[in-house]
Amino acid sequence: MGQQVWDMDDISGEHFTLGLYHGEETGSLMLYLNNDIFLIDFKILDNKTYNFFLGNEFMKLSINKISSGYEYRLEVDKETPTPLNEAVKKAEDEERNILLVVLIVLSVILAILFIYNYYARYRY
Repeated sequence: MGQQVWDMDDISGEHFTLGLYHGEETGSLMLYLNNDIFLIDFKILDNKTYNFFLGNEFMKLSINKISSGYEYRLEVDKETPTPLNEAVKKAEDEERNILLVVLIVLSVILAILFIYNYYARYRY
């Protein structure tokens, strides 16, 4: 029987314990969150993906059949347009724009200093 437990904190600091039991021969699957069952599925004998929220974060649980059994992977899904992902993307875009403006201003200042230095030396 495949078993996996993940302990994690979401972005707000709330703690979660996510557990998985998977009968590799029968395909029966049970997911529990903080000791409360929240998903039961049957005949999971091949690759399968589940998406769900843990607190504010959208998670992706992948079950992949490999030669020696199954591989279980839990990841934060940063691609799906959720309110948190949209807010993070907006903040990243704003930071990138600020950095671009700073780089342009610094480039202009350096160009002005270079031109001033050139004309101050070779004016005559």
